Parts: sequence; C-alpha cells; structure tokens
Amino acid sequence: MSASGQFDPPPGSATPLQPGFLPALGAIWLFTWKSQLTWRRVVRTLVMLLVLPFLVWVTVQSPDSWSPRGRLPLGELNSQLNRMTRRMTRAGADTNLVAQIKTIFATEYEQTQKDYRGITSPETSVDQQRALVHDCHKRIVDKVRPLLSSSQISQFEQLDNEFVGQAESAIGEPAWNRTAPFYRWLIDFYFFVVLPFSCVWACGGLIRDELQSDTLGFLTTRPIKRANLVILKYISQVAWMEIVMLVQGLLLIGVGALRGIPELGSLAALFLAVQFLAVPAWSALGFLLGQITKRYLPLALVYGLIVELGIGDIPTNINTLSLMRHLKTLLSHNQELQSLYEWTGSGVLLPVGALLLASALFVSLAAVLFTILEYHANTEMQK
Repeated sequence: MSASGQFDPPPGSATPLQPGFLPALGAIWLFTWKSQLTWRRVVRTLVMLLVLPFLVWVTVQSPDSWSPRGRLPLGELNSQLNRMTRRMTRAGADTNLVAQIKTIFATEYEQTQKDYRGITSPETSVDQQRALVHDCHKRIVDKVRPLLSSSQISQFEQLDNEFVGQAESAIGEPAWNRTAPFYRWLIDFYFFVVLPFSCVWACGGLIRDELQSDTLGFLTTRPIKRANLVILKYISQVAWMEIVMLVQGLLLIGVGALRGIPELGSLAALFLAVQFLAVPAWSALGFLLGQITKRYLPLALVYGLIVELGIGDIPTNINTLSLMRHLKTLLSHNQELQSLYEWTGSGVLLPVGALLLASALFVSLAAVLFTILEYHANTEMQK
C-alpha cells in the first residue's frame, strides 16, 4: 500500500489491458443508478422534489381569487384639463375650442380605460401599458391638431408630452402583483439557489465520498486512468442530475399552470433548455471545489459571493466570468422575465459557449488535480 492509502499492483506484474471508454462509462453509469435507486434514496428524493411545488401552490393565488384589473395610470384628468385650459387660453384659444379639447380628452381617456380592462391576459407588462398610453395621446393629438393654429399646436404638443411622461413614470413596475410570487420561487429561489446548491452538493463529494468510505483505492487500481475515472463519474452524475432537475422543473411549471400563470408555454421550453446547460456547469464547479477541499460547500458560498454576486454585477466585460450572468442572458429571451427582472443582454452563442467552456474547464482542472494529488487516507476519512 502506498503512503496515500491506495493499493499498487505488485512489481513486475503484467499491466492489465485498458478497457474502452464507453464500456467503462456504462459500468459507472449502472453503478450510479444502483446507488441512487435504493428505496431510501427514492423516497427521500421524491419528498425533496415535492417540497418546493407545495410551497409554490400554497403561496401563489389562483385566478379566481385575483382582484379585478385596476385603472391605467393616465393621470388625474381634472388636473390635466385645468393645466391645458390655462395653457391654451394663453395661446389664444377661445372658450368653445377649449371645451372641444376637454371633450376629446375625456372621451379618449374613457376609451383607453375600457381597452385596458378588456385585455384578456391576467397581467399587463410595462410595455403593454406604455403602448396604451401612447396610443391614447396619439389619438388625442390627431383629433386636436386640425382645431389649432401652428403656434397653438406647438404649445399643446409640449403640454401633452408632459402628460405622457407623467403617465409613464406612474406605470413604474409591471402589474405582476399576482404572478410575481411564482416567478420569485421559480427563478430567484429554485434556479439561482436550489439548483446550484444541489449540483455542487451532489458532485462535490464524488471523489471525497470514495475517500471517506475507503473505496478509492479499489477504483484507482482498476484498469482505467485517473483522469478518465474523473470524467466518467462526472458524466454519470450529471446524467442523473439532469433527470432529477428535469422532474423538478416540470413539477414547478405544472403547479404554475394549475395556478393559471399566463404565458407558461413560451417559458417552459426556454427554462428547461437553459436548465439543461446550467446543470453540467454547476456540477463541474462543485466537482472542482470537491477536489480542492473537503469543505467544498463553504468554499462554494465564498465563490458565489465573490464571483456570482460580486464580479457578475460589475458593468464591464469582467462580468462574463459569472455563470449567472450568462444564464440571465439566456432567460432574458422570455418577454415576461425580461419585463419583471429588467435583465439586459442579447445573443445565444456567447452565453451557451461560455457555459460549455466553463463546464469543460472545471472538469479538466478536477481531472488534473486528481491525477497529481496524493490523498492521505487517515486525513481524508475524517469528516
């Protein structure tokens, strides 16, 4: 036995033939499934998968309990009409002309509110509300322009632009008060907390668990290179995590559908595709951190604070080091998420390439560390 606690083949013995990569992958894949699909693990996994959907179901209201749609913030009509009266009187408009303009304002405001209440979707984004405001004032200007002189038109349009600006500032956030809890659970908590932590936790201990159970010596004396062993265990574990996370994502989207969350059809495909890229990236990070130290979970928290929350928020190109930055760029292709979170970024090739490159880089570094490091059994077997 070497100083590392591993068994070495006898000197002069014949070197066993190296098996193919795919057969070895199949063997480790079957071993991974066998270790995961015990009754205790299955029950525990099912319970964990159902906890978050239950919380979403409890905290997200159904459409039947939603309050009726409010009023579009066009501004206080009487106050605006008083300002318009003073402005147009100074511009030389007579009383009859001012009365006609007031009627146009009142009619168009009332029609716009009817259009707003008649929208069939349960939520209205900022862009939709702004479009309604602009359409309303465009109709007003088109109807008032023939009634005024050129000098009066400039005065009127200046005042009307002020009304539009006030209405847009009043819109502020979108009307997400009824569906926001679902997206906060799905994106903020699940996608950016539960998913990374689960991947790091599941993959960080792939080698450490073998060390602590004193089975690593058996694996390293098999006819397979150390680097290949790392890659095979990573691929097998990622395949398992993809299945588990797919089930979790489908459960969450299913609960959202039962709660009547709108536009889930367009979100589901994008969300699951981005999750498919996120799982190997976070898993590779956890695998690397597990090779660096047996306290990989605290190290993952430090990494998250410095790189993901710190560097990722810096408005320069250095934020490309953040995995979350690339994931947000991909998710921002959904209009609802872009409106809610106000994410910026465009393109698909760059974030996808960055996530794949990060996965390959982390796994390669983990393979190098496992190849060159000597593990001391007595030290590593201590929890």
